Amino acid sequence: MWGMGPVLVTSLTMLPSLALLLIAFHDESGTVDTRNRLSGLRTRETLASPEAWNAAHTWMRRPLRRLAGALAVVIGAAVISDTAFTLPEALEFAIIGAQLTILIGGLLLICRRANRVATQVNRQASSKTDTSGT
Repeated sequence: MWGMGPVLVTSLTMLPSLALLLIAFHDESGTVDTRNRLSGLRTRETLASPEAWNAAHTWMRRPLRRLAGALAVVIGAAVISDTAFTLPEALEFAIIGAQLTILIGGLLLICRRANRVATQVNRQASSKTDTSGT
């Protein structure tokens, strides 16, 4: 009888993560200031100005979409392999670990780079103010 093993359960619980990776960027018009909303990279650098927030989040769109695509492929392969084969327990844990590593590691790398983009915008803005103020 077909059962729900740990790989299938983990894969299914990761599906909302795919939506969350993409949902914050659904409104690409730029007409809404999303800094006071719940989603987004909320760091000192991104919250310093609307320009820094927009630059960081504009930069994040493509990498987050790529991360969502990669995660979708891994989840799909995991579900297919779990339903088609009887996987050894060690391989199940390796698959689960790979899914989590791709999601968390990818998010950390993307957010780190986006924060650097915001930092650059803030530095450029402060250097413009310093030169125009003197």
